[in-house]
Amino acid sequence: MTYNKAINISEKQGMLIQKMAKDYLYIVENSDDDKALRDLMTSKIIFEKQNEILSKNSSNKVTKSKIKKVENLWVAFKKHIESTPNFDDAKKILNLNTDLLKETESVVRSIVIESKNANKTTKGIANDDSYNEKDIELKKILTVSGRQRMLAQRLALYYLANHPTLKDKNSEQMLKNIYNEIDGMNTPLLLSDFDNAEIDEKIANALTIWELIKQNKLGKQGYKHKEIYDISNKLTRAYNEITTLYEHTKL
Repeated sequence: MTYNKAINISEKQGMLIQKMAKDYLYIVENSDDDKALRDLMTSKIIFEKQNEILSKNSSNKVTKSKIKKVENLWVAFKKHIESTPNFDDAKKILNLNTDLLKETESVVRSIVIESKNANKTTKGIANDDSYNEKDIELKKILTVSGRQRMLAQRLALYYLANHPTLKDKNSEQMLKNIYNEIDGMNTPLLLSDFDNAEIDEKIANALTIWELIKQNKLGKQGYKHKEIYDISNKLTRAYNEITTLYEHTKL
């Protein structure tokens, strides 16, 4: 497995955590939506498989220990998402999801550090500073697009978390923070030196979806649950296409 592939997969784990939490909150009041139920089950299977792949493909003790922390937190999180959807478990999922997300992001950072150290010792490029700099910049933009993919799901999660039964004093501010981060992090994608015609087209697609979201007042709960569910998945797919192209960029 290449480091770019490992970064992409580990970034995707954070997205899947947010997606599962979002799916669960959505199903609480839309239990007859069979697609959402399948999505939740599919995300759970993929998350567990990908965590296994990451662990098997890493020989770095620090990275493996961080993956183990993810596995430990996942046990409690999984128990709640496998319950018959209800508001009590939804609240517990909201309380757990950020800690689990932070641990998945810790895995990403550890893999990035691994890749930097590998570049320093790789025969043939050990003294090529320009190569190392380009590789570091590529991994930075790869993590940005991967994070946007995650934030698209987190946005919908905290939109649904503003339900009267679930919201707390931080819910509205959390939604605003996520919105502002997505909006701000689109700029680095547009300015990346690694963009080409294909990537530009995919970025334009993501921005078109994002502009539709911006036109709808999230804070005023202008979306129906099904609408925010669907549009967050469209935005995630759009950022996923960008992330995949960055993953396969040749230096």
